[in-house]
Amino acid sequence: MFILRTILPDTTQTNSMLGDKYDVIERDTNYDLFGELFSDYFHKNHVADLDDASNEKTKLCYGFVGKAPNYIPIWKNRKNFIMTENGKTFANISDK
Repeated sequence: MFILRTILPDTTQTNSMLGDKYDVIERDTNYDLFGELFSDYFHKNHVADLDDASNEKTKLCYGFVGKAPNYIPIWKNRKNFIMTENGKTFANISDK
């Protein structure tokens, strides 16, 4: 069982259940699938971050984690970790 632990800038922590399997789709490594998930989540197409259509949320989203159809956006201004069910860090998926 895997869990997404997100630490916000104010140190608030949230945990989201991912299940036994998960995918990490990042903008820089799988742009086509990222674009599809971005469109589904934000209800608009991804554009360059400097484009006038971008806003703070769309600029900060660098990927999605989960399994279809339940993907969770991951944000640049947060620390994102995949944890095991016993609380150990499995992977750091924070933006580098």
